[in-house]
Amino acid sequence: MKITTRRLWSSVLLILATATVEAGEWEGSLQWLRRVELSTPVSGVVSRVLVEAGERVRAGQVLMRLDQRGLKAELGRVQAELERLTRTRDEAEREYDRAMELYDRTLLSEHELELAKIARATALAEFQSAQAAVTRAALELEYSEVRAPFDGVVLRRNVEPGQTIVTRLQTSPLLVLAETGRMVAAVRLPLGEISQLSEGDEATVHVGGADLKGKVRRLGLEPDGEDRSYLLEVLFDTAGKLFRAGQGVGVRIP
Repeated sequence: MKITTRRLWSSVLLILATATVEAGEWEGSLQWLRRVELSTPVSGVVSRVLVEAGERVRAGQVLMRLDQRGLKAELGRVQAELERLTRTRDEAEREYDRAMELYDRTLLSEHELELAKIARATALAEFQSAQAAVTRAALELEYSEVRAPFDGVVLRRNVEPGQTIVTRLQTSPLLVLAETGRMVAAVRLPLGEISQLSEGDEATVHVGGADLKGKVRRLGLEPDGEDRSYLLEVLFDTAGKLFRAGQGVGVRIP
């Protein structure tokens, strides 16, 4: 019988997988639980980059900042405009109340009352527009700082002080961050083995000479690869250790 190279290789992989099962440990690799590419929706000039590649950061920590002088000036301008229009709105409201009182006493014409209504509506619309402008300016100032969304490690830094950021032309992320504290161990199992497992099952991840407790996070529903195996993901706590994506691990499931 003629056996193709592909079939032979698939048979070898399946034999190796079976041997791993008998040994009680599956071999796999590490993956980041969360990996994000960070940038800013605000255009401007970079004033400071506060981290280096490989540096650990805490959630909320400022990683990069644009020059904020123009943004702060714009926020101050629209806040002052809002204060002015707040007084205008309040005065228009008082004038309308007086007009209503005079109209009820038949001392004011319907036309004059309508003018007071229009003035009040105009003042209110301008006030609300100013409120929106303050919100936009405050958000732009907030977005001029790139902060860590979670505890993590900086994988890549693609930005330097003095660099001009034009958001509509920016194609690559400024910083790339991966979460630390939790990772995923990914292994591949035959259908017969993975069918016996459920999400939430306890597991042990052997990595870096340590055994760490974890739980089954995901069970693949489709075969992946020439050996027709299924992906199994185990979520585990790294116990303060820093591992690398792609690093080899062993997974045992009681």
